[in-house]
Amino acid sequence: MRLCAVLFLLFLAPLNAAAFLFGGISDKKAESMLDAMSVNFEKGDCRAVAEISKGLFGEKPSSAIREKAYSYLGRCYESQELYDRAITVYKLAHGLYPENDLFSGRLAAIYLKTGFYDIAVPLFEKVLKSRSYDVEANSGLARCYAAMGFLSKAKTYYSRAAILGDFSDLGLLKEYAFDMLRMRDWDEAGLIAGYGLKLAPRDSGFYEVLARVSAGRGDYKAAAGHLHAAIKLEPADADLALELALVELLAGEPSAALGSVPATGTRHRALALVIRGMALHKKGDRAMALGCFKEAAGSGEPFIAAFAAALAKQN
Repeated sequence: MRLCAVLFLLFLAPLNAAAFLFGGISDKKAESMLDAMSVNFEKGDCRAVAEISKGLFGEKPSSAIREKAYSYLGRCYESQELYDRAITVYKLAHGLYPENDLFSGRLAAIYLKTGFYDIAVPLFEKVLKSRSYDVEANSGLARCYAAMGFLSKAKTYYSRAAILGDFSDLGLLKEYAFDMLRMRDWDEAGLIAGYGLKLAPRDSGFYEVLARVSAGRGDYKAAAGHLHAAIKLEPADADLALELALVELLAGEPSAALGSVPATGTRHRALALVIRGMALHKKGDRAMALGCFKEAAGSGEPFIAAFAAALAKQN
C-alpha cells in the first residue's frame, strides 16, 4: 500500500520536479551548450568556447558532458599558447578522468614544448601503456629522452614513431637522424637519412646528415660529395660551404677547400679565416696563412681566437 502511494505521488509530480530528480532538463541544456562549444572550437573561436564553458559548468551537467567540455577548453587554451590555463584544465580533467589518455597526452605535449621533460616522460609512458601505437606519444617520448641526453632510449621511440607513421613525418626523421649523429650511430643515421631523401630528394638536411656519417667514418671524399649535393639545393648557406671547405681540407684537397670557403664577411668570419689559413699552409703559402691566423686570433671569439693564435705560433 505504501509503495502504491509513492508511485501515485511520483505520477502526479510536475515535469520540472521529475527533471530535477533525473537531471533531464539540465543535461539537455548542457548538451546544447556543448554542441555550441564544438562548433566554435571548429571555427577557432576560443573566446566563445571559454564563455560558453562558464555557463555549461554552472548547469552541473553529467560527467560525460564535462569530460568533453574540458577537452574543448584545454585545446583552445593550447592553440592560444595559454599553457598555464591549459595545464590547469588538463590537470583537473586528468584527476577526474584518469582513464582518458587525451588529458595525459595533452599535458605531456605541453610539458615537452615548455622544456619540462622529466614531467612529460611519465605522462607519455602512461599513454603508451594503453595506446602503444600512438605516434605522438612515441615521438614525444623520443624527444624528451633526446633532450635529456638519453639517446639510446630516444632511438627506441624515434624508431617506433617513424614506423607507426610510415616514415611520412620529415621533421621527425630529420630529428631522428641528427640525434643519431650525436650518438655516433652512423648506421642508423645513414639509414634514416636515406629514407628521408626518398621522400624529399630536395631536402638539403638529409644530405648534410649523410655527409657527417661519411666524415664520421673517415671517408671525407664521400662527405664532400654529399655536401656538394646539399649546396646545390642551398647555394646561399654559408654554414654548408664552411663545412664543405673543412671536409675537403681533411680529404687532402686544399685547393678545393680554398674555393669552397665563403667570404670572410659571414657570421663565421673567424672560422672561415682559420680554414683558409690551414688550406694556404697546406699549399705552402705560409705568409698568407699567418696573416689569416693572426686576423682570426684578434676576432674576439674565445675558442676560435685561441686556436688561431696557437696555429700562428706554430706557423
